[in-house]
Amino acid sequence: MNKFYADSMLGKLARFLRFLGYDTLYRSEESVEKMLETSIEDNRIVLSKSKDIVNKCNKLSIKSFFMSANEIEYQLRVLHNVLHLEMSTPPLNTRCSMCNNELIEKNKQEIINLIPKRTASHHDRFWQCSACGKIYWIGSHWKDIEKTITSAKVG
Repeated sequence: MNKFYADSMLGKLARFLRFLGYDTLYRSEESVEKMLETSIEDNRIVLSKSKDIVNKCNKLSIKSFFMSANEIEYQLRVLHNVLHLEMSTPPLNTRCSMCNNELIEKNKQEIINLIPKRTASHHDRFWQCSACGKIYWIGSHWKDIEKTITSAKVG
């Protein structure tokens, strides 16, 4: 499965790739040099809105994509068409949108004290990040995520 490293201008794309189950690092404070070094070590594809970063990747034989558009649907479409990324809804695997670690399905009773009461009364399936502890469920926001993913596949 492809692994990615998104530069600091592609935070939304990084989150969507994580929703889709792709191991995606996001450069927030790291230097460009550190991002490139990590990409070489981990065999990651660099995603960038900077032609300078893409040019550095080319010189170092790092696979990269210049993401010219700002629209998330277009960015996902490019990756779907070029890399044949699996973009199922709901995704087969999902990673934490905040820290990129794996999610573990939890029994509602295990986390009942960590979720809002209204959420607990309306939802039965929950996932928790194995590292940061963030809890996820398929709420109303999921329709927007599905719409974006569907639009990216269709276009």
